[in-house]
Amino acid sequence: MRIIGRRLGRSALLALPILLALLACKGKNSGDSAPPPVSAAPSGPCPDGISVDPQPGELRPAISAADEKDYATSKKLFENLIARYPNSATLRVWRGYIALYEADNKDKAAYTKSAEAALAFYAEAERLQDKGCKLPERDHYYLRMDSSYAELRLRKPDDAFRHLKVAKQQWPNSAEVFYHLARAYCLKGDVDNCVQNFEECLKIAKSLQRPKFLRAHHSLDDWVRRSRTQSEFPPLRKDPRYAKLIKKYTED
Repeated sequence: MRIIGRRLGRSALLALPILLALLACKGKNSGDSAPPPVSAAPSGPCPDGISVDPQPGELRPAISAADEKDYATSKKLFENLIARYPNSATLRVWRGYIALYEADNKDKAAYTKSAEAALAFYAEAERLQDKGCKLPERDHYYLRMDSSYAELRLRKPDDAFRHLKVAKQQWPNSAEVFYHLARAYCLKGDVDNCVQNFEECLKIAKSLQRPKFLRAHHSLDDWVRRSRTQSEFPPLRKDPRYAKLIKKYTED
């Protein structure tokens, strides 16, 4: 019995290399693929690719204070939120809004300083977005529009164009975009393009088109009324096409 046992054990040992070779060949010919590699963890400040924002309930008090023009309270609340959410591009857009509108336009120095302060917050928001912290559509719209307002306040039309041209491409149904493009062109002394963009503003306003997320919507009459005193529009108002455009879009 011992001899048989030893012989069987030796036979099994002799057969082992052959068995392993057969198994290896089967694995190669079966079409089995290697398990997929483990993907690397997302990188960047916003792993999901979107701005890391507070919940709506956390934002509400700061936004309500801004809506009520209690800018001191709103500023404090937004700064506290920014400390807690350092990768929120949205909070920077709101903080820029507070900086832009908290100054009295009768104080020229403060009004200019507030535009410069706002642009610093908008630049932070844009840097975060470029790093992968994408803004919600509404906040991206206001990043572009409010940045352009600040640049126009500083009388820098070329810097305003950078934001307005992005806005024109993404929201071509906004009368507001074309109104402020007209401002920028008039500020540069380009009356033809000023007229053209002002007409596009009136056309869109008359059609009642608009981005649905706008905080406020201006009617055709609102844009006409604003144009009569807009500080960049003296060249437009002197042009005979101005009165014709107003007649065309308000009397039809």
